[in-house]
Amino acid sequence: MSEMILSDMEEIKINTDVLVVGGGYTGLKAAKGISDSGYSVVLIESDTIIGGEKNPLSFIGIDVTAQDELKRLVDDVAADDAVNVLMNTRLVSAAGVPGDFTIRLATSDGDLEKKIGAIVVATNFSNKPLSGAYGLSLSDSVLTLSQLEYLLSGSDRDRLSNKTIAFMVGFAQEGDALVMERILSNVLAVESIGGCTTYVFAGNLKVASDGLERAYLESRDKGATYFKLKTMPTISPDGESISFIDPVLRKKMELSPDVIVIEEEILADEMNPLLAAILRIDVGPGGFLQTDNIHRFPVQSNREGIFVIGGTRDVQNIPTALMDVENAVLEINHLLKDGKIVVPKNKAVLDIGKCTFCITCYRLCPHGAIYWDNTNKPVISPVACQGCGICASDCPMDAIQIGNYSDAEIMDKIKSNGSAAPDDLRIVAFCCQNSAYEAGLMADAFQMETPANLQVIKVPCAGKVDLDYIMKAFVEGADGVLVMACHPGNCKSEKGNTYAEWRVVDAHRMLEETGLEKERLGFVTLASNMGIGFSSAVVDLENRLKALGTSPFNK
Repeated sequence: MSEMILSDMEEIKINTDVLVVGGGYTGLKAAKGISDSGYSVVLIESDTIIGGEKNPLSFIGIDVTAQDELKRLVDDVAADDAVNVLMNTRLVSAAGVPGDFTIRLATSDGDLEKKIGAIVVATNFSNKPLSGAYGLSLSDSVLTLSQLEYLLSGSDRDRLSNKTIAFMVGFAQEGDALVMERILSNVLAVESIGGCTTYVFAGNLKVASDGLERAYLESRDKGATYFKLKTMPTISPDGESISFIDPVLRKKMELSPDVIVIEEEILADEMNPLLAAILRIDVGPGGFLQTDNIHRFPVQSNREGIFVIGGTRDVQNIPTALMDVENAVLEINHLLKDGKIVVPKNKAVLDIGKCTFCITCYRLCPHGAIYWDNTNKPVISPVACQGCGICASDCPMDAIQIGNYSDAEIMDKIKSNGSAAPDDLRIVAFCCQNSAYEAGLMADAFQMETPANLQVIKVPCAGKVDLDYIMKAFVEGADGVLVMACHPGNCKSEKGNTYAEWRVVDAHRMLEETGLEKERLGFVTLASNMGIGFSSAVVDLENRLKALGTSPFNK
């Protein structure tokens, strides 16, 4: 199979303006970093201010140096002529492809339409008070972490002088390192106030993150007392007493704090589902806008040119969010360059004469690479298309062909047989180029056991394997067929492995209707470094075929 050569490439002019959604700390850092790279930025914030008073990733007021840094950042962005800040503004719609997005914004002055080359989503976290899980109601003596942080950031912080303060963490939720970071930061801040006595009741101390162990030890050195308990302590409804079994003294203890501080659950921004629908990007665990797919990390979404950073994609602290910003800036520089991009001409080719405008390809494309032009005809963007072939495999008219992986080329390979041992059972393995094909090369390089008459056919993604390929392989003399895909969460096309498995299930039904045993067709998932797994899968199928015998089509 020939590879694409330079003459198959074309240069496309693209827009280099960038939209940043979210005016919190990470959004501001991203806007400034992108501007410093030479691109114009439109920064939108749904609030009436930037800097993120509502942003739990903003500096929470207990560190004067951090507050000053945030203020300088806000001033720098406001003074940057390359950054157009639009407050009280929401993203209403987004169409198009990388380098040619058309966005519509709802501003306080009415709707605004702009052309954009790339989009960075930098939404914030939201906090859910967990006071109810502790049987408490919020009051002057029962505070959430956010309420305490607000108190510590103002002139009223001296109200806490000479108080006994008890923190509750890890009983109402499993928690994470960021929750613990907030607890420890607040404990240290309280310890700096004269006369304060601090207790921390913890179900689990999550300190497996940079600096947390040090902060924990520092807080203990400054006088904080920690009780790690297996069960939640008993708290009176008014919060005036806490009863528990001391695990060290092994006896019941009672504490009467002046203030109880309750942990909060950190949740994805409530705007995430709407943004995901507008941008056609996938929603991951917990409502964050990145799936658990190794190919999406650190800042990619399922769509080229749309990046997710900070609290948009996961629960994370400031240093991790800053790394996201740097990665997003690098990705944007790589994508937009100087406003020109070189792409293969034949990554995906649409024969408009065969197209019946059924929108199957539009619905299935995991990368949002297919759109409609002014004449209502489908167009495949060579910039957004990743050449997976999912659209081609499900096109009812075979109107889409993938360069170097056309139906004709793959059918020719199936017909060629490629048999080195014609008397042995023939197995055809359709292998995803990103996983199983590499695993097969590894098995071959290390001389792992494989059937003598195994024919490997490389495909751009297992999602490209359609029913015609599978049935054609049997018609052309295969005794068994394997479709070999990526593991769940490891598919570059997100759903290519899922579609492939569905087609195998459908093919099982068709095989039985023709009199072939469905055991002749298998589906397995592999990673690229699983040479042993590749060997095991093809040998297992060979052993099944030995029990079944030669395909009836070969007799």
